[in-house]
Amino acid sequence: MPTLRQLQALELIGQTASFTRTAERMFVTQSAISILVRELEAELGTRLVVRGRTARLTEAGEHLQRAGHQAMREVARAVEDVKAGRHTASAVIRLGAGSLSAATFIPSALRRLHDEALPLRVEVIDRPAMLLTDLLVSGEADVVIGSTDASLKQSGEFKSELLICDTLCVVCALDHPLAGKVPPRAKGVRWQDLEGTELILVGRNGGQWRALLLDQLARERHLTVGYEVQLYSTALALVRQGLGAAVLPRHAGEYLDRDVYAVRPLISPGTRWSTYWVARKRSMVDPSALAQLHRAVSLSLQ
Repeated sequence: MPTLRQLQALELIGQTASFTRTAERMFVTQSAISILVRELEAELGTRLVVRGRTARLTEAGEHLQRAGHQAMREVARAVEDVKAGRHTASAVIRLGAGSLSAATFIPSALRRLHDEALPLRVEVIDRPAMLLTDLLVSGEADVVIGSTDASLKQSGEFKSELLICDTLCVVCALDHPLAGKVPPRAKGVRWQDLEGTELILVGRNGGQWRALLLDQLARERHLTVGYEVQLYSTALALVRQGLGAAVLPRHAGEYLDRDVYAVRPLISPGTRWSTYWVARKRSMVDPSALAQLHRAVSLSLQ
């Protein structure tokens, strides 16, 4: 089993591309670093570092570096917990959540866990969907929920599960002209009905917008974009001021105050908003704890 010292050396070699600079950062000699790497390679039976004018990690070395980085973060977190007196039997899950998920169904899932008094603590890291990949790859999060990038879902290191494939809705202020144009008794809003209404897009630079609404914008020439923001709360504030209409997944509209917002289904056959649960295949988190969080999230989406 690799030691933390060996993993630290591999981590620094990957960062600096130098045995010399790695030795300086670890306050040892260069020969000591070479010994650490050679012993690790001998134990694993494969080359981890390619030596030359600069040092670079092999594919196996990069794989072990990522795992080692996560392991060292876990140890550092455990040390901080012990220092702070938080060394209890409670499992801890670091949950990365897209801003839309974090503002809608995630809080009700956490409330469910709280009411059940489970020995589980969830640390929420809310980020725009485009940053969820970085949270998981870097080891800052144990699991992420949101409209994650396809490259992350297809990676061999992670397992992905579709939580919900939702229809869309249009949200505007009650006094916005669109609310009167499409009354509540109507079946919904068509893309054509949005002509003359500035759209407020959430997370256009990441997540599903490129595949979802950007194609629609290209087909529907009459559509105009007024604002592009990354946070759900910002989009709602703009909507509340009557500055346009937001296109959101249906479940997001269910959490809105109907005395403030007009929410109408968007009639767009074949258009869906997918939200995923993505975690490492070889997670260091207790599987039963992950299962409890997954159950709470699934129930909140029903």
